[in-house]
Amino acid sequence: MSTAAHLHRAIGLLEHHGLHTGDHFVAPDGALDICAALYLAATNVLPDAFRTDDEAALTLIKASPRAMAAIRAVYDALGDTVTYPEHDGPDEVIDRVSHWAATAPYQHAQPPTRTEVIGRLLRTADALDQQATPLAA
Repeated sequence: MSTAAHLHRAIGLLEHHGLHTGDHFVAPDGALDICAALYLAATNVLPDAFRTDDEAALTLIKASPRAMAAIRAVYDALGDTVTYPEHDGPDEVIDRVSHWAATAPYQHAQPPTRTEVIGRLLRTADALDQQATPLAA
């Protein structure tokens, strides 16, 4: 499965389970943090650590090249007003994507809605699909 396919699958997961923006990567009601949705989309599993142990969940995410590729694609699409590609390692990439989806961009603003987060994932997946499909001559 491609990174774009993982993004599309994460969209379905967020539509079904909801977007979690609080503590841990999974809410008690099953709503998913964006990085948990991308991990689940890429690996087809979601260990209990995502509900209870953020450090263990981070370790699992970083150990999955497919999950990290999906998270990195979203990170890259956020642009340099949110990211610092020359300085950010894997921990920061995960943190910035989660933070972007959960918090307001500036004071007196609202965090992105689930629809806005899904829109970003869709645009990112579409851009990846276009890069993978060269135009016919």
